[in-house]
Amino acid sequence: MIRIARNAVAAQLLDATPEVKVEAHRLLSYNVAGAEHMAAFQGGGWNGRASFFSYDHGTFPAGFVHLMTAGLRQAGHQVQLVAKPLPEPLGPLNPVVDAFGNDPRYDYQLVAVDKLLRHGQVIVQVATGGGKSRIARLAMVRINRRTLFLTTRSVLMHQMRKQLEKLTGEPVAVLGDGDWGIPYTKPDGSKGRKLSQFAVGMVQTLDKRIAGADPTASDAKRELQVRQRDAAVAVLERFEFVIAEEAHEVSSDQFWNVMKACKNAAYRMALTATPFMKDDEESNMRLLGSCGPIAMQISEKELIDKGILARPYFKFLKLRPDQRPKNLYRSTPYIRAVEVGIVENEYRNKAICAEVLRGIRYGLNAMVLIQRKDHGRILEAMLTRAGARVAFIFGESNQDERDRVLAALGSGELDVVIGSTIMDVGVDVPSLGMIVLAGGGKAEVALRQRIGRGLREKKGGLPNVAFIIDVDDDFNTHLKSHALARQAIIKSTPGFMEQVVANDFNFEALGLTRRAA
Repeated sequence: MIRIARNAVAAQLLDATPEVKVEAHRLLSYNVAGAEHMAAFQGGGWNGRASFFSYDHGTFPAGFVHLMTAGLRQAGHQVQLVAKPLPEPLGPLNPVVDAFGNDPRYDYQLVAVDKLLRHGQVIVQVATGGGKSRIARLAMVRINRRTLFLTTRSVLMHQMRKQLEKLTGEPVAVLGDGDWGIPYTKPDGSKGRKLSQFAVGMVQTLDKRIAGADPTASDAKRELQVRQRDAAVAVLERFEFVIAEEAHEVSSDQFWNVMKACKNAAYRMALTATPFMKDDEESNMRLLGSCGPIAMQISEKELIDKGILARPYFKFLKLRPDQRPKNLYRSTPYIRAVEVGIVENEYRNKAICAEVLRGIRYGLNAMVLIQRKDHGRILEAMLTRAGARVAFIFGESNQDERDRVLAALGSGELDVVIGSTIMDVGVDVPSLGMIVLAGGGKAEVALRQRIGRGLREKKGGLPNVAFIIDVDDDFNTHLKSHALARQAIIKSTPGFMEQVVANDFNFEALGLTRRAA
């Protein structure tokens, strides 16, 4: 019998034989990124692999308990888990977090909470638009213990803060973005900061606080950093439940450090549409080590079939050979190719604008997503000259400005919003009819997020469909490879692949009516 003792952060094999330790080491091993460039590997003294299992101490991150248990049992061993019971949830059996009630189409959200209560540490993989923030709120209210909602994005942090304050009617402590708790006056008249039952935090801020003193700083500054570290560690140890939003980023050192510091958070829930998207094995395994196994998966197709997401239709614009920009060749280096082949490509930009203007004539508003600010300005000028009502928001735009512009798009005051990567997360425009992927690129996480901007369920009697425009970018090797990567993702995703049009959209057949000129 092999015993595994565990707490919220770490686990240990008890009384394991050397043979069992070898097997445990293998189960949690991975190829080290860049090993082929290291002297030990090149000299033949190392096979390029490492492991999350410590052979000397028999310890490993607690999130791997499920993987370790299953692997040892498959190898023929009996395994017994030794752990304290999970803290009892203190909230209602059927939590209410908004006015929408429990729509049966969203029953998977409560299933996700049930799996968390059963297993303690889980990854919940839900496609963009599936309501990850609602799952988080349901879990918070059901468990009803001190909880930290953890993210790397200030927009997501403040979005959750607003949702929780609306839900509870109380201020929510913010640990990040310049804030540290809720200001209050102590009985002696001095000022202090306090936590709330549910708090939101930024990974970057928390990691910096718990990192400790900078040895190059002055004595006074080091002393302040030590006090801040001790206070931050004490704060993180108070949480019994931690939620990792956009959890594919847990692989970073910062996220890894903060999750380990939450040593009393027996409940852990990672929420992401795209787990295990890193290029190296170690980064992908860190998500498991911090948060446990994938407990459920809700795909784009499932959400589309339920009507939760609009049914997307995809079109890839292809320019004629005679429309190749001057000075753009197959071998043009990537940076120059982006400049000439995307940003300043007049034919490409006109083709994009033509699609947007045609969509407007069928009552569709549009979001045009770009990578470069100068590209956005060019498209903004083109569409404005053609009579479209356009706004452009980018990295320097603040949250209030972004909200104002998106509200105007949703109400019909605007036809088009052009946006940079500021639009990749935390955007909900239910009436959005068309997405244009104008900026190129090949990152899968960003691509799925951008497509998801247009897939929110349509209201007001509109057909529950969305139209996605991309460009083939055939004139340069680099741009073409990125275009093919984007197309491969779309054509291999159930729920997307079925609606790639061969030639053109048939708006009328999908229930849209062309407006009179």
